[in-house]
Amino acid sequence: MFSSSSSSKDQDAMVLSSIQVASQNWEAFQWSGKLDQYGVTLNTTKEAREQAQAARKDIVDTTKQFKRSVKVVETAKQGLTSSNTPETAAAAVAAIDAMSKECRVIVKAYQGEIDNLTRRCKNSETAFSNLYQALTEMPDPSAVLSTVLEQMQKQQAEIETLQKTNDEVQKEAQKLQKDMAQLKKNNKNESGLTRQEKEELIELRREVMEYEIETKNLKDQSVTVRKLEAKIAELQENAVIDMQEKLEIAQEELAETEGRRAAEALEREAAMERKVENLELQLKAERAGRAAAQSHLLDADEGAGEREAAWEAQRRILVDDSERLRQTLHVVTRERDDLGLKLAAVTGRSVGGKTPPASGGISMADFVLERKAYEAEVAELAHTASSLREELKAKDESVVEERRSLQAKVSALEQDKAALSASVSSLEGQLAAAPTQSLLNSMKRELRILKRLEYNADDVDAAEDPETTGTGISGDDDDKDLESVLVEKLRRAESDLVKERNSRLEQAKECERLRSEMEASSKAQTEAEKLVQSLEKDLERAIVAPSTPTDAASKPRRTANMPTPVSEEEEASTLNSILDPNATPPPPVAKQAPQASAAATEKAEDDHSVATIVMAQRDRLRARCEALEAERDSFKRELQVQVQSAESLKSDNTKLYEKVRYLQNFSGTGGNRGGAGFNKLGANDRDLDLEALEQRYEASVDPFRQFGRSERQRKLKEMPPMERIVFVVAKTVLGTKAMRTALVAYVTCLHLLVFITTMHWSHNATCDHSDHEHLAHLPPVVHEAAKNLKGG
Repeated sequence: MFSSSSSSKDQDAMVLSSIQVASQNWEAFQWSGKLDQYGVTLNTTKEAREQAQAARKDIVDTTKQFKRSVKVVETAKQGLTSSNTPETAAAAVAAIDAMSKECRVIVKAYQGEIDNLTRRCKNSETAFSNLYQALTEMPDPSAVLSTVLEQMQKQQAEIETLQKTNDEVQKEAQKLQKDMAQLKKNNKNESGLTRQEKEELIELRREVMEYEIETKNLKDQSVTVRKLEAKIAELQENAVIDMQEKLEIAQEELAETEGRRAAEALEREAAMERKVENLELQLKAERAGRAAAQSHLLDADEGAGEREAAWEAQRRILVDDSERLRQTLHVVTRERDDLGLKLAAVTGRSVGGKTPPASGGISMADFVLERKAYEAEVAELAHTASSLREELKAKDESVVEERRSLQAKVSALEQDKAALSASVSSLEGQLAAAPTQSLLNSMKRELRILKRLEYNADDVDAAEDPETTGTGISGDDDDKDLESVLVEKLRRAESDLVKERNSRLEQAKECERLRSEMEASSKAQTEAEKLVQSLEKDLERAIVAPSTPTDAASKPRRTANMPTPVSEEEEASTLNSILDPNATPPPPVAKQAPQASAAATEKAEDDHSVATIVMAQRDRLRARCEALEAERDSFKRELQVQVQSAESLKSDNTKLYEKVRYLQNFSGTGGNRGGAGFNKLGANDRDLDLEALEQRYEASVDPFRQFGRSERQRKLKEMPPMERIVFVVAKTVLGTKAMRTALVAYVTCLHLLVFITTMHWSHNATCDHSDHEHLAHLPPVVHEAAKNLKGG
């Protein structure tokens, strides 16, 4: 039994050490620091996203301005085609100049947005690589969880065996109680030795022989057996008297057996409590590992979703920008062709000998230079558009590869999560199968029944330390009786109780701290994930909202952005006006009125999307406030539960110490032979926890001591000040052994000083006091008295 208990203790110590190593590793991981670091990264990303949204709004405004400049150029071209005057030509050149500036501005804006997106992508990749490297450096928690699971299975088997043993002990106790009642009944009815009484005497002898066999098998008490045999022989001579003595001996034996079984029941109760605590610790460690794995899985899912959304948004923006640039390039190409035709017409006219009228200060060379610069800018824009397309294609490929790798990681993490959930469910089932509170209550009820039977006498060593009732050391084997065995078991139970309590307190504090950190991190992560998802949904709704109107409203907008085709009649009229300025111009062609309501519609749609986002944020804040209030209420309830559990633990400790005092009282009734040696051994092993339990027990049980203390305090307050000072000084001086020793030493030194001084004055020649009148009453010195004797 002792070997199995020692092996189980070693296994428990190994499991606890492995859990401690894992907890130290995760402490070294600095989870809170990592959360702060990634929180800073997340805030930076959010700020960059907000800046990107502001930049996109600026780009949208710039694009609208560019569209307006394009429309201005189109109107200038139409005016130039309708009337070729210097004013219209100057307006067309100014419009082209403004459009080229706007084109430079919009290209720079798109370039800056692409740079910002690339920087954000690099920061996200760096943060993900750092997190992955930190997770790869941490050990795998599956080994610790598997060992904890095996240990819990073994402990479950041990709990079942202990339950069976407890049932057997209960049956034996009931049987012995029935026998005791029968013996008492026989003792009351005993009046003479008839035939029936002789048969009962024979039955009693048989029972006594059974008790002897049982005691021999348990502790090999040969001395007790010889005493019982002698008493049986005497019982044959004196029937009534010996029968009473025999009943007393049987009662003593039964009390010893019951005390031993009660001690074993206490040991089993303590062992079961330790095992239940170990199971709770293992379950907490399992839940912590499961929560950590789930948090890692959520982090991976969140990072993948954010990156996919970011790349998708970037791709859409780049595709839209490339389409706009392609349309702009087409428009600019057509305008270049128109300007070429006009230039060719002007050149042919100058060759024909006709001089055009004054152009208002604008030379043809400057116009040609402007056209060449414009062509160079168009070529540069085309090159930029091609490079943007290639970069977009490369980024799409990298996003696809990264998405595949993240999907593989997510599947692996889901498998780990399923395995952890299965192990946690099995552990919860094992914990549910553990011994319940009703079993412990039944054991306490049995102990109270034993206490009512009055097997315990007055405790002789009640005023001494409970630690000083250990095993006595004697020279022969006869001194080692039931008392010494009970005292040894009591000492082991006390030491195991103190160790397990300390370890339980440390593990409970560590688990509470880890649980609080885990809950805070999981809540923050969940809130961040919900916020990101809601923002993404609002952004999608805001993006989709402008494109939802009917085709009738979107179709004119697209046609407004496209250039108006020029017919052959318009081109012929334009050539005629250039060749013959004095000719009457043809009637203008009716044009469609520009859609002035397009800008108003877009502004209304933008306002609607902004209002939608603000309302969604308001709903999220309201939900978050409700969640925080619920969390506060749960914290209050948990605090109340913890306070109640602390009070119950205090009462349980007091009851446990009451059981210890009961066992010590019972061990004092069995014999006092080994008590002195144990007191010498256990006097130096006083435990602080047991002292606290003793004080609490004495304060709750002994009201007379409290009454005496309060009476002493009342009498001390009623004393006069001088008597109170004398009492306090006397109590301080005579209260401790050190003060008494110091007082005796001080008085002895004073007496010695007085005696030595008197002796010195009486027998020293230098102490002549004849010249001192105030010392004339003292006796003369010795040598003067001797001289006087000789002279006489």
